[in-house]
Amino acid sequence: MKRTFQHRVALSAVASVVMLAFLTFYFFWHRAGVHVIIGFALMMVTIVVLERVVHTTYTITDEGCLEIYRGRWSKLQRIPLSDIVSMEIRKSPLGLTRYVLIEYGANHFVSVQPDNEENFIQEIRKRLKRHEN
Repeated sequence: MKRTFQHRVALSAVASVVMLAFLTFYFFWHRAGVHVIIGFALMMVTIVVLERVVHTTYTITDEGCLEIYRGRWSKLQRIPLSDIVSMEIRKSPLGLTRYVLIEYGANHFVSVQPDNEENFIQEIRKRLKRHEN
């Protein structure tokens, strides 16, 4: 059975989307040639950031993989659960958000922000035990 965890939308992510949208609006409001080009570039960045914030999911599959999906314009990342060396909950440098730092393979790291970190880690450990037996 697949288990999917949604991405936690942090206050910093919402603030960055609002700031980018405001800057986009500002550059479109001032219709000079360069401002319109900057406005279009910022609009594209805003769309990509919003897509990542809204559509990021973390799926633990029956085949023993962690699939990290970060929106339509990102490549699906698959990590075999057997390659996971360690998982720990950390805080960002300013302490605004929490994330799970996963070490896998030979010194590869990925950070994820599931809605419920403790259940996410417990589910991975439960699946690891199941695949070991």
